[in-house]
Amino acid sequence: MKSHTVTVIQPNQKRQSLVAFPGQNLLSLFTEHGLVLPSPCGGKGICGKCKVKILGQTRTIPAEYRLACQVRVSGDLAVELPDAEEKARIMMDSDHTVSLDPLITERLITLPAPTVGDQTSDVERVEQALGLPGCINPELFPALPAILRTSGYTLSAVLSGDEVLTLQTVHQDQLAASEQHLYGVALDLGTTTMVGYLLDLTTGQQLSTYAALNPQRLHGADVISRVDYTVEHENGLTELSQLVRAEINKMIAYFSRHDPTLPQSIYQMAIVGNTIMLHLLAGLEVENIAVAPFIPVVTRDFECKAAEVGIKINPQGRITILPMISGFVGADTVAAILASNLAEQAETSLLLDIGTNGEIAIGNQERILTCSAAAGPAFEGTNIRAGMGGIAGAINQVWINAELNYTTIGDQAARGICGSGVVSLTAQLLKAGLMESSGRLKSPDELGDDFPLKLKQRLCQFDGKSALLVAAQAEGATEDLYFTQQDIRETQLAKAAIAAGVRILLKEMGITAAEVKTLYLAGGFGNYIDPHEAVQIGLLPKELEERVVPIGNGAGTGAKMVLLSRKCLQKSRQIQAKTTYLELSTRSDFQTLFVDSLEFR
Repeated sequence: MKSHTVTVIQPNQKRQSLVAFPGQNLLSLFTEHGLVLPSPCGGKGICGKCKVKILGQTRTIPAEYRLACQVRVSGDLAVELPDAEEKARIMMDSDHTVSLDPLITERLITLPAPTVGDQTSDVERVEQALGLPGCINPELFPALPAILRTSGYTLSAVLSGDEVLTLQTVHQDQLAASEQHLYGVALDLGTTTMVGYLLDLTTGQQLSTYAALNPQRLHGADVISRVDYTVEHENGLTELSQLVRAEINKMIAYFSRHDPTLPQSIYQMAIVGNTIMLHLLAGLEVENIAVAPFIPVVTRDFECKAAEVGIKINPQGRITILPMISGFVGADTVAAILASNLAEQAETSLLLDIGTNGEIAIGNQERILTCSAAAGPAFEGTNIRAGMGGIAGAINQVWINAELNYTTIGDQAARGICGSGVVSLTAQLLKAGLMESSGRLKSPDELGDDFPLKLKQRLCQFDGKSALLVAAQAEGATEDLYFTQQDIRETQLAKAAIAAGVRILLKEMGITAAEVKTLYLAGGFGNYIDPHEAVQIGLLPKELEERVVPIGNGAGTGAKMVLLSRKCLQKSRQIQAKTTYLELSTRSDFQTLFVDSLEFR
């Protein structure tokens, strides 16, 4: 079979030649060779995010932009890739104080040498000195005799709780300087973004941060798309698991870029994320989570050895998965509740984490209720024509007076609109009278003669539908960015799902919004969003506008707290135990409240 050559031109003008067979899908070809293009719809041609520039092919066509997932290679061609959205930007959390008491500790011990009168075995001798009978795993038995006799019966033991992970030789003349630094990594594994933190477990100091886009996004923007991928592809589960494990190892390599020996001193990772993301990481089946009655394999916390899952820290290091609530409310919500201190308070507070899904929790020290609002990824920038994540160049706030003005993350040229920008733009359209409360964009003819001309000129038709030109290439944007009638509908559906979820939790708690002490907003979206604008469009209850407290990456903060304090791990278990999950899809009142929440008001 004759093959074709596909010449790929990177944004830095570097060229790479790929061999393709006739009819091969272009996106599939790129994926095979490690060229990452966003494809949140899973290659169905819906999202429009895998756009590339076709420069030539054997058949005569002009240079044009095409969706890679819809191109079949029929001859030699050159393809120009767009600038990638290389780095995720993570809004860092505020400081949280915990008493330093990590699960990972080191013990230096000196033992009496055995004698004819003291024939205690090597294993029992060490366990007695540690005061922990049965703490040494049989895996460590073979090496122990040499360690003891080489060191003159002085050794270092690294423990996870009451279990010995490693035993190492320590010579008497090195004893004073032998205490090593122990490290841990907290990881928030999000559907769209993953962020990790390197911590010194002996001091509690945060040493480094790593953020990346979740590589699984190539196979779908949301969790259901990824579940579908595991069902539709024979090795889909393994592939998605390996993708995220490989990115974790990139993170470890980044942390150790100045010290190649560092991974051997990383003894624990505390990982949070939604239930499906954690199952995919662990290689656990997810098919049953996606269909009623939505049952995961496990929701309690569990751990495994790093070597067993191919994570390149100390092979005996522990990968700790925090407890989850249900199939659709995961350990990230538990960690955010922990970080907010909601579960320790007598008064009732509300917590909202709006990401690819909208997890909502309400409660106090007595009980907690949670639900997952199927908001879709609109507030993550997906399903929005010019949507993008919260990275450099994303429009994050809009003002409309006589003209339309905006700001972007990093003050860079506008490349798209992130979630907070979508909320801001929608609120401003409503306030300026460019959009009805029903969500319908007005036409220029419907606006009065005294309406600012510059605003009228931004209203247009795009692909046969009403749209607003938000940012023009002529004004400095990387391309013309439109907010379409369909984008408004996607926003409407997302905000209605979240608003209805909040109303149901308030109803089940037996209180009104006015009785809620604090509304905690987690994640970067919560930090960038303007509470007043969120109230204007009906996303948040108006009674809580002045009670909003952003907590940054609450999930990541909770993971760090667990890493630094075994008491916080116990608290996470207590949070899970007193939390009740409400399944919205089975409630007749959800649909009623959802429809009632569609209006922008």
